[in-house]
Amino acid sequence: MEVFVARQPILTVEDDVYAYELLYRNSEENRFVPMDENKATSDVLMNSFVTIGLERLSNHKPCFINFTEDLLLEKIPAYFAPEELVVEILEDVSFSFEMIQVCRELKSKGYTIALDDFIDPERASIFELLHYVDIIKVDIRMVTEENRRKIMALAGNYNIRLLAEKVETREEHERCLQEGFELFQGFYYSRPDIVKGVDIPFFTSTYVQMLMELSTADEDIDMERITKILEQDPALTYKLLRLINTSRRESKFPVQSIKQAVMLLGTESLKKWLYVLSVDQTIPAKSAHTRLIVKTSLVRAKMCEQMAVKIYTKEKAEGYFLTGFMSLIDVLTQRPSLETIEPLPLAEEIKEAFRGENNTYRKLLDIAVKLEAADFDWLERLTDFPLTLSQLFECYGRAAAWAERLFHEYFNEYKDGDDVEEQESL
Repeated sequence: MEVFVARQPILTVEDDVYAYELLYRNSEENRFVPMDENKATSDVLMNSFVTIGLERLSNHKPCFINFTEDLLLEKIPAYFAPEELVVEILEDVSFSFEMIQVCRELKSKGYTIALDDFIDPERASIFELLHYVDIIKVDIRMVTEENRRKIMALAGNYNIRLLAEKVETREEHERCLQEGFELFQGFYYSRPDIVKGVDIPFFTSTYVQMLMELSTADEDIDMERITKILEQDPALTYKLLRLINTSRRESKFPVQSIKQAVMLLGTESLKKWLYVLSVDQTIPAKSAHTRLIVKTSLVRAKMCEQMAVKIYTKEKAEGYFLTGFMSLIDVLTQRPSLETIEPLPLAEEIKEAFRGENNTYRKLLDIAVKLEAADFDWLERLTDFPLTLSQLFECYGRAAAWAERLFHEYFNEYKDGDDVEEQESL
């Protein structure tokens, strides 16, 4: 499924790009379609940071993103790196005591805060909030001359930068320069341009199971169970790995297993992101093509894990499971494998396997792929491999049965009367 984000540059006095504002779009038609503001922001967050990636959208310039009161009170901005995000507070936010507390906390953590469409400098509670504001965005086409002068005085008193938005002519630009504006945005400089990507639908059933597991008290949450749920859905796991990179404190750790990814993100972050996804909307993923890819990924993952258990130890097998599990993510995202894998916080050995380097992760993945394709000539030439062809067939059969059982239990793929041979727990 294609997703879209519009970006518009914000320039300095010297005409350098200071940042980009990221805007909701639902197609390549470059205009905003009215919709629920929570969902619009959630779409922008997920599409920008997870599906498309900031490396494509903004070359890691800061990104202005509108936040609703609901999302601010949920403290969603705190799950992004402060240097990547400018928290833009919408004009209809209440400026309540709770909201001011949120802004104070964000400011203390190094976030840049901007007030959007600021046209009424005498609004109640604004003066307390201004202590934590870095940038005021002034819609030069909406603000009155009197309020314009008052806003400039406030900015000077509170040491706040002024950003002129909706600038459309050279005359407006020159006036804003003379009045002391430091940042500029509008059609005079650039219209928003559309960046698109391909989202991966995740299964509603795994999402619902995650919600149920995380709805209990923190001390009762079973991280092993969370891991098992994620092992059913490569799309949700891919999003999880991308989310780890949005947090400055976690991204430096290489991930070697799905369980490690869950532990790094933590239950609180998982809850916040599931909240964003719940606003963003889950997708049933009923496409036969998508289901086939997911099932193949599951078979490869379990096959790689089973071989690793036999050759190495059970403790090392998780990395091989993850390698097989992510091996078709390029097909799901419709992007080149390296472009998809490289931004993820995976262990270097796993990334090397996807680059085609000859290590044990690559070798076991190749064997799983050859078994899948029934390339027996290639398999018979594995003279230096510690497992016999018979043992490989056994591993493959168990992996295929495990994947079939998952679909039967969680995705209701089987029709009434279908029979799945019972296999021992793998």
